Order: sequence, then structure tokens, then C-alpha cells
Amino acid sequence: MTDHLENMPVSRRDLIRISGGTTLAAVTLGSLGVPAAAGASPTPASRPAADGVGSASASPAARTRLRSTGADLLIRDGSPHWWLSPDIWAVPGTDPNGTPGTPAAGDVAYVWARVRNTGREDAVGVQLRFYWGNPSVQMFYSTLNPIGTAFADVAAGDTQEVLCLVPWNVVTVNDGHECLVVVASLPDDPPLPDAVDPVGHPNVAQRNLTLASAGKSDFKLTLTVTAGRREPKRVRISALVGGELPKETLPTLGLRDHRPVEKPLVEVGFSTKPITDPNDGVGGPELELEVPAGRSVPVHLTVRGGRDLAGGEYQLVEVVESDGKQTLGGISFAVVGPEGVR
Repeated sequence: MTDHLENMPVSRRDLIRISGGTTLAAVTLGSLGVPAAAGASPTPASRPAADGVGSASASPAARTRLRSTGADLLIRDGSPHWWLSPDIWAVPGTDPNGTPGTPAAGDVAYVWARVRNTGREDAVGVQLRFYWGNPSVQMFYSTLNPIGTAFADVAAGDTQEVLCLVPWNVVTVNDGHECLVVVASLPDDPPLPDAVDPVGHPNVAQRNLTLASAGKSDFKLTLTVTAGRREPKRVRISALVGGELPKETLPTLGLRDHRPVEKPLVEVGFSTKPITDPNDGVGGPELELEVPAGRSVPVHLTVRGGRDLAGGEYQLVEVVESDGKQTLGGISFAVVGPEGVR
């Protein structure tokens, strides 16, 4: 029996409705021509290669590949996890054409997004909605804060870098370590579910990536773990230390030409209450939580060490939320030594 895929032409709107979540995200991304890493949703036990794009793969059982006949909007997912999109970045300061980097609390910054039209028709009147949210693992639109909206026309096969003209006033919550989400849509696109699902929706991307400096004291951050409006959830929060960011992502952090360090030089811990005394350690290596429906609970993250990182080096820390079956979301940190960014 010959093994082949049957092409099925559908509209972009149908493609979004059908994909609707991570189950058929592999088919959706395949129809858009996006290369996929092995494995549907990366877990602490499986890390895709650093040069992959996206976090979903084609299902071995899938016999039909959806082929769009219209305009297809794509904001790329990241690697090694989807929440590290290389197509979203911030520029601190009042000049949107300045050098990308990580804005600090109290800064003004501008946010950019790169959107591609991988379809066969021009996309006219594309709306890009820009959001920021408190550092979270799995994210929900109902908890995000709008920054602003931009519009663009993207010809078939073209790519555009789109600026949100409304400046982002970086608040002091969590010292400015907020997360970014961008949605690109056409006027008659169906509404999105509350849970932010970049894998299931190619026109959605998020950047949960920030810079952490290993100074004399511990790096601390309060993360938010949220359950959907109707269902409670039981999840595990854990961390991976080591790995590599794509080279195109490094300049957006101000880390151009920095090298990754695989040997663990930092210690990561979690707790349900703030740790104020360094002698109390950093917390546990993982944390299991029960979150009531429609509620959020804080998780206190502590990163200790990293002072042995040389100039031009970084260590990747990936915080992952999972429910035992799949990865629900995460946030990552590029830890640099006391010499900081070159």
C-alpha cells in the first residue's frame, strides 16, 4: 500500500476552525508549510532542536493535509518552545527604530511583530493586536492587557514587520518582566478561545522570554498560574536548565554573539510563599498545584547562582507548566553573569 497524503483545499477560516487547538495543530502548520520538530508538545523529557520552528509535528496517523486556498497569516512559534517567538520583540526607549532589548520597569518601549502571508491570496486589512501580561506559564486572553492595535496589508508570499504605534508603558509589577502576545487576524476570522494557543493557531504567537542578571543577590519573580473560567486544573511547575536559543532571538535580548552554557551553573526553585531569607534555600525543584476554575495562584520563582558565567555567555532556564499529559505553557529566562550584556 502506497503511503501518501491527500490534499484537501479549504479556506483559511475553515482551517482555523478545524485546528482550534493542539490536537490538529500539526496538520494546520503542515498546510502552511511550517517545518515542525519531532513531538507534539515539548515536555521536560523531550526538547526539540534549537533550529526548529514551531512546537507541533505532523501526526503519524494523519492521512489528510489541509491546503489553504486563501490568505494565511503566520507569526512563527519559537524554539525550543512555542512561547519563544522570534517574530515578537520590544525596543526600549522612545525611538521605535532603536536597538531591541529587554525594557525595565518604568521604561517606555515599542513592540514589533513580524507577520507572514503564506497563502495564495493577498491579505488586506490585517489587524495585529498587541498584549502584555504578568509573567505566566499558560496564558489567557481574559488576563492580558491590551497595548494597542496596528493594521497592514500583506501580499501573498510576503513578510512585513509591523510596529504597534501605541507605546508600551512598562509597569513596575515584577520589575518589568512581562510577557507579550500578538494576534494577526482578518475581519471575518472566528473568535479565539480564551486560552492562548499559538500551536493551534498559526496567526497567534507569544514571547515569554526575559533577561535575568546573576548579581550578588538571587533573581526572584512571581509567576501566575491560571485556570480556565469553567474548569479547575491540577498542574506541575518544573524547570529545565541548559539549552540554546536560536541565533536570531539573541539580538532581541541584547545578547548578540552570546554563547550558551549547558553545564548547570544556576539553581532554580519554586515555592507558594516568598522566600525572604537566603538561608531558607530556593524552594523545591518542582511544585504541584490545584487551581480552582477562574482563579489564579502565585508561584514564587528563585534563581540562584550564575556568577561564574563569563562575559558573552548565558544559561537558558525554562519554566514549564504541565498537567501530566502535555505541556500547557511556560516562560524562559536567559541568565547572564555579573558582566551583563555586551
